[in-house]
Amino acid sequence: MNNKPEKIFKGIAASKGISIGKPFVYRAEVPSYKVDVSPAQIISSDAEISDYESAVSQSVKELNKIFSLAKEKLDEKNLQIFEAQLSFLYDNFFHEKVKERIRTENKQAFAVFKAEIQILENAIVTSSDEYIRERVNDIEDMKNRVLRNLLKGRLVSKITENSIVIARNLSPADTILFSNRNLLGIATDLGGINSHVALISRSLRIPAVVAMQDISVNITSEDFLIIDGYKGLVIKNPAEETVLSYKEKIEKNNELERKLEEIEKLPTETKDGKSVRLSTNLEFNNEVDYVVTHYGCDVGLYRTEHLFMEQGDFPSEEDQYSQYKFLAEHIYPKTVTIRTFDIGGDKILPESQKELNPFLGWRGIRICLDKKETFMAQLRAILKASTGGNLKIMLPMISGIEEVKKTFQYLEEAKSQLREANIRFDEKIQVGVMIEIPSAVILADELAKMVDFFSIGTNDLVQYALAVDRDSSLVCDMYEKFHPAVLRLIDMTVKSAAKNNIPVSVCGEMASDPYASLLLIGMGVTELSVVSTQYLQIKRLIRLVNYENSQEIAAKVLTMSTINEVKTYIED
Repeated sequence: MNNKPEKIFKGIAASKGISIGKPFVYRAEVPSYKVDVSPAQIISSDAEISDYESAVSQSVKELNKIFSLAKEKLDEKNLQIFEAQLSFLYDNFFHEKVKERIRTENKQAFAVFKAEIQILENAIVTSSDEYIRERVNDIEDMKNRVLRNLLKGRLVSKITENSIVIARNLSPADTILFSNRNLLGIATDLGGINSHVALISRSLRIPAVVAMQDISVNITSEDFLIIDGYKGLVIKNPAEETVLSYKEKIEKNNELERKLEEIEKLPTETKDGKSVRLSTNLEFNNEVDYVVTHYGCDVGLYRTEHLFMEQGDFPSEEDQYSQYKFLAEHIYPKTVTIRTFDIGGDKILPESQKELNPFLGWRGIRICLDKKETFMAQLRAILKASTGGNLKIMLPMISGIEEVKKTFQYLEEAKSQLREANIRFDEKIQVGVMIEIPSAVILADELAKMVDFFSIGTNDLVQYALAVDRDSSLVCDMYEKFHPAVLRLIDMTVKSAAKNNIPVSVCGEMASDPYASLLLIGMGVTELSVVSTQYLQIKRLIRLVNYENSQEIAAKVLTMSTINEVKTYIED
């Protein structure tokens, strides 16, 4: 194809898919201006304020146009990205603060706005929460948009059609605008699995690789690329045999997509007739219709944290009831497992009390038990929405027996309050616990006698079992779900559940991984709760395997001592 040497760049796989084509290297212009002038050099603070108001107004117009385009392409969940950005531009409190500083300090609008935004960015970037840290890019986008309009700059939104965009970073607006040009793929230096470029790419089904460090300075418009959104690779100037190999993969993927559509309504069972319960994870109610229409399955994990994140505080009992009732009615007769608030103390503690390590601190059930009235409101809301008999309650971050006992005391108190008020609810509502801390695995036999089901949260279980912060670039390569210790902890949990005749599900990333899901089925996991985008893939895998064979594979793997042994064996 060319005489240039093939070179492979590695990043984080953010959106699945493979594309082959020419790059468009996008370099966003960051507005710059001399801001260290004296007040005497400013002709009029009123003029500065007028310019600032015009810049904000123009930014609103631009983003509204992009929002209109986004409505044609994205679901409600991802549209919230643009709604959040617009709400920032409509924030009168912030704008009045900027204008007041221009008046009193007699400074340029550019300088004051930039300083105020920096304060906001600093607060976000120091958060211990990965999701919140990645929101700093949204603020950066808003900052550059307003600054550009202050300087009467030009908006660049067009790229070469049918190209793979290479950039330092992309804002949500960039991503939407570029998608109009038949975008083949996206590769960025920055970003993470939860960044908005990743979320939007997945929604638009555009292959994307993020966190590539320096891809933007290593690619030119003269190069030829392959982007692999499955493995997180960008291949620069691939050899002819590499191109042919990837063209075959693209054709196989297209054929797989066609086959997946055919199995939507078929039963979820192995080749030898073993039925496996397959459910999906949900976070937002606007995902419900798609799940009902295409999958018709249970919801194995409904996260309630978004209710807190949207309001910046714990939602009222009535607001929660409305959300849970909607969910229960639309999913019926299938079941919904509602996980109680699983947030960290960093979301609600004042800055002076921030913990050094929130992952090992005040979070999950610990916060709920300490904030009794808040927890009681959530329990009552779930109970009131449970009249159809298809809701379950799941408790996160359980480390011991005492937490479960105390929760049951609160639950009984909530039930008594509803009985006294003559409010109906499901008297036999099931309660389960998440097994995600090693101490819970050790106590699994005792816990199984107290609850109706287990759900293994493999993401945190891996983190706590291996003492690895998966968000740390220094040790994230040690975060390994196929570590023999992790697999044995899962096996211990499954056996305790089976001994006490309760079901056990897995709702972490392992459930959505084809190799890992095969192992989990062989270990005796009774339910896999997967991300919705992987539902049909995992269903297809289940229908292709033999249950007895998966048991043999699991038994063999549980005798192994190293990660490499496990991976080599299951991938062969």
